[in-house]
Parts: sequence; C-alpha cells; structure tokens
Amino acid sequence: MYAQTFQDSEGRQLNGAHSYVLRFPEPPPVESFWSVTMYSTPDYYLVDNPAGRYSIGDRTPGLVHADDGSLTLYLSHDRPADPARAANWLPAPAGDFRPMLRLYTPGAAVLDGSYEIPAVERDGE
Repeated sequence: MYAQTFQDSEGRQLNGAHSYVLRFPEPPPVESFWSVTMYSTPDYYLVDNPAGRYSIGDRTPGLVHADDGSLTLYLSHDRPADPARAANWLPAPAGDFRPMLRLYTPGAAVLDGSYEIPAVERDGE
C-alpha cells in the first residue's frame, strides 16, 4: 500500500523552507517492511542530497527510537545538528515535496482501515 501527502497536519503545502516531523507511536503494521521515500514536486523525482538518502524505514541502519519505542522521522532540507535527529533524517528539497509511505504486505489493521497513518507536522511550530 502506498500513501502520500502534499500537506502538513494544518493543510499547508510541504516545503523545504520548513522542518517537519513524522512520528510513529509504534511501527506500521506490516508483515514485510515499510519505508518513506522523498519526492520533489511537481516532477516527482527522488531528491538528490549530500547524504545519499532517498528513503528511510525499518531497514535503515542506525535509526534512533525513543524510550517508549516510538520513532520520529525528521524531514528537512538541512541536516539536523543533533546526532539522534540526523540518524532519523530524510532529506527534503529546498522547494515543495511529497513523502510517500510504502507498506509492504500490510497487516490487518491497514487493510481494515483501523491503522491511522500519522500526519506530517511542522517541527517546533
């Protein structure tokens, strides 16, 4: 299953002029794996970046989880200064973008609609 968004939780266009968080209170319910891939708009190309990271997910080495098991991804044009945030960073373009969540072999909660995909929120605003 693929899910994408162009807007943050307040309905504003996602843009690299801002920093965002995508917090998963628990891992997405999948039987295989999940990932979030960054695309530019309006062309929908992968976002070239100095980190060479085009997607992030449960197979990404070095992700930092909170003590409660949640995972917060950081979507921004600039690399976060904090090492834990940088480990969970998905580089965004300077302009508009759309992240796409991919759920491979989605679990029952995805298929029956009871799993709620978290919203992308502006970080610190």
